[in-house]
Amino acid sequence: TPSTRRTAGRCTGPPSWSNAFGNTALHVACFNGKDAVVSELIDYGANVSQPNNKGFTPLHFAATSTHGALCLEFLVNNDADVNVQSRDGKSPLHMTAVHGRFTRSQTLIQNGGEIDSVDKDGNTPLHIAARYGHEHLINTLITSGADCTRRGVHGMFPLHLAALNAHADCCRKLLSSGRRFSIMCSDSVLSAGFQIDTPDSLGRTCLHAAAAGGNVECVKLLLSSGGEHNRRDTCGRTPLHYAAASRHFQCLETLVACGTAINATDQWGRSALHYAAASDLDRRKPENPERTHARNVVVMLLVVTSNLCCRCLDFLLQSGATASLKDQQGYSPVHYAAAYGHRHCLELVSLSVTGSKLRLCVQAYHGHAQALEVLLQGRAEVDQRDEAGRTPLALAALRGHRDCVHTLLSQGASPRCTDRQHGRNAVHLAGKRWSLLNSFIKIIFLRDRVDKG
Repeated sequence: TPSTRRTAGRCTGPPSWSNAFGNTALHVACFNGKDAVVSELIDYGANVSQPNNKGFTPLHFAATSTHGALCLEFLVNNDADVNVQSRDGKSPLHMTAVHGRFTRSQTLIQNGGEIDSVDKDGNTPLHIAARYGHEHLINTLITSGADCTRRGVHGMFPLHLAALNAHADCCRKLLSSGRRFSIMCSDSVLSAGFQIDTPDSLGRTCLHAAAAGGNVECVKLLLSSGGEHNRRDTCGRTPLHYAAASRHFQCLETLVACGTAINATDQWGRSALHYAAASDLDRRKPENPERTHARNVVVMLLVVTSNLCCRCLDFLLQSGATASLKDQQGYSPVHYAAAYGHRHCLELVSLSVTGSKLRLCVQAYHGHAQALEVLLQGRAEVDQRDEAGRTPLALAALRGHRDCVHTLLSQGASPRCTDRQHGRNAVHLAGKRWSLLNSFIKIIFLRDRVDKG
C-alpha cells in the first residue's frame, strides 16, 4: 500500500525485499515504531523472522526501538521466534537489556524467551542490563529466575559489570538478590548469592572492578559485603592500583581508610603511586579540536584531570606511599610522571624524593619539554646517558622533539657526545631535520667562540 511504501523507505517492493543492509520493510517499520505499518505488512505476508545481514530480525529491532512495544507484541503474536540469535549471539531479550525496555522483556519472557541465553562473549541479558545500568530490567530478570552467578565476558559476573560501569543501584540490587540463599552461608556469600571475592579469568574481583569504575558507593557496598581490599589479581594488582590508575580520589580514600597496603607492588614492582603518576587520562583529545567549543571543553578537562592527578598523588604521599620505591626496571614514580609529561605531578613527587639520580632520557625520548625543565631545575645531570650511551639530547634529536632539544641546549647539553655502539652524536641522529641541525650548528659555533674568546 502507499502508506507502507512511504514509511518503509527504499524497501518498496514485496515485503520480502531488502535493502543493502538486508533490512526488509518490516525491519524498518519496527525500528521506527510504526505499529500500524507492522500490522499491515504482517497481514500482507511479511516474514516475521527474516534476518538482515547481521542476523537481526524485525523482533530484534522492535525490542530496541523507542516506540516498538506494540510492534513487538504484533510480532510475538504472529509466531516470531523469541529466541532467535543474531550473528553475534544476541537474542531479542539481549536487545531489551541494552536499552532498558523492561516491559518488552516481560513480554518476551512470558512468551518463552530464554532468560539465560548467552551471546558470543558469554554474556546473558542480565550481564548486559548490569553493564548499561538498567535497574528495573535487572529486577525483572532476577524475579524471572536469571542466574546471577553466570559468568560472562572474561569470566565476569553481572556484578563485575555493574561495578565496573559505576552503577551503584544495580550493584545494590544484584547484592540483595542472594538473600534467598541458605542462611548457613557466610556474609559474603549471603549478600550476593556467591563468594564476593570470586575472581574473573584475570583474577579481578568485583572490588577491583568497582575501584576501576570510580563509584565510591559501589566500593563501599562491596566492602560492607565482605570484599577483601588487599586481594590481588593475576598481575599482583590490588583494588588500590586500579583506583590510582583511574584517579578516583574518593575510592582511594575509602580503600586506604580500611587498611589497604599502600605500598603493595604488582608483579613488575609497581605501587599504586607508580600508577597514579603514570595515569594518562589528561592526554585525551576531542574528535574535532578546531571547534572553539571543543577546545574550551578539553582545556577545562585538562585542568580538572591534572588537579585530580595531583590530589591523588598528594593523598597517597600523605598516607605513607614511598616516592623512591623502584620497580623491577629501576624506575620510581618520578620517572613515570616524567615519562608521561605530567609537570605538576612530577613537581609534587620529586619533592618527596631525596638523593635520587633522575634520568632525563625517558622524558627526552617522549618529547616532554616541561618535564625536562622540572628535572633540570633539580640539578639533574644534563648529559647523563642511557644503557646505549645516548644522552637526552641525542634521544630528543632522534625523535625530532624540537622543544626538548632547545631546552637541553639552553641548559648546556653537548651535541658532541657520542653513543657507545655506533659513535653517533645528536647531530648524526637529527638526520635531515634541518631546523634541529641549524640549532646544533649555531650552538656549536657560539660555544667555540666563547672557548676561543
